[in-house]
Amino acid sequence: MKMKIKISTYLKGTLIALLWTLSLNMVAQNITVKGRVTDMRNEPLIGVTIQIPGTNTGTVTDVDGNFIIENIPSNSKLEISYV
Repeated sequence: MKMKIKISTYLKGTLIALLWTLSLNMVAQNITVKGRVTDMRNEPLIGVTIQIPGTNTGTVTDVDGNFIIENIPSNSKLEISYV
């Protein structure tokens, strides 16, 4: 004997909305990283390169040592270099 389960339209809509919300959370895993790079005397370091290794995504610190990298994956590692 086969059992047939009938799902109401309301339940279908709720399920679709829930799955859609979960998929948005999976996609929206990007973050913004802000920071300030200083030396041991707490003086800002100008021109420090901050980059995600293996990509072209990165930035350089400004005259106050500040940087912002937007829209990067939350599990990214940052490589910091200064000459």
